[in-house]
Amino acid sequence: MAATTGKGHLPADMPESRDQEPFDNRPGGRTRPEAIRETDKTPGKAGEQTGTPRKKSGIPEKTGNPEDTAESTGAQEAKHKAGVDARIVRFLKKHHVLTLATSGEGAPYCSNAFYCYDAERNLLIFTSDMATRHAQQMARNPCVAASVVLETKVVGRVQGLQLCGKAERADEAARRAYLRRFPYAVLAELTLWAIAPDFMKFTDNTLGFGKKLIWNNR
Repeated sequence: MAATTGKGHLPADMPESRDQEPFDNRPGGRTRPEAIRETDKTPGKAGEQTGTPRKKSGIPEKTGNPEDTAESTGAQEAKHKAGVDARIVRFLKKHHVLTLATSGEGAPYCSNAFYCYDAERNLLIFTSDMATRHAQQMARNPCVAASVVLETKVVGRVQGLQLCGKAERADEAARRAYLRRFPYAVLAELTLWAIAPDFMKFTDNTLGFGKKLIWNNR
C-alpha cells in the first residue's frame, strides 16, 4: 500500500495542487488547465468543445477571400488560361511600345506602335491607319512578328520579348481595353488591330545571363 499524507489521503509521491479534482476526458468533463489557458471561455452546450483560440502575438489573422489575396499578389496572372508564364504577362503589361514586322510585295517592313496587352485573351492591341504601308501589308498577309524591349546598358537587366502571330482588326472589347490604357485616344478615330501570338520568346537576364522563357501555341 502506497504511503499517504494527511491531506485527503493522497499518495505521498503525488504533488500537491490547488485543484485536486481529477481530470475527466468524458464529454462534459473537466477541461485540462492547458486548454483553459489557450482558449477564452465561451458559453456552449454540455459535451461541446468551447472556447475560441486566442490570437498568437505577432502573427496576423488571415481574413478575406483567398482568391482576392491571390489576385493582389499576381498569382492570378500565373493561372492565365493560355498558359503564358506570369513573368511574360508582367513584362508585356509593364511596357507599351512594340516594334511590328510585316511583309508584302516580296519585301519586309517594320514600324513602331503604342500597344496595350489584354492578358485575359492574350492579345496585343494597337492602332494603325489603313493608309500606312504596314496596315496594308497586314490586310493582305496577317502573319506578323513583333518585339518589345527594355532599353538598358546594364547587361544584368536586359529583357526583351520576340513574338510571332496573326494580326486582325480588333473587336469592341479590344477597343475598350485600349482606351483604358490610353484614355486620351477616346477622341481619335482609331483603326485598331490585335495580334494573337502563337509563339513568344522572352529573354530575361535578371533570371540569369541569357535565360529564356518560351511559350509556344503552334
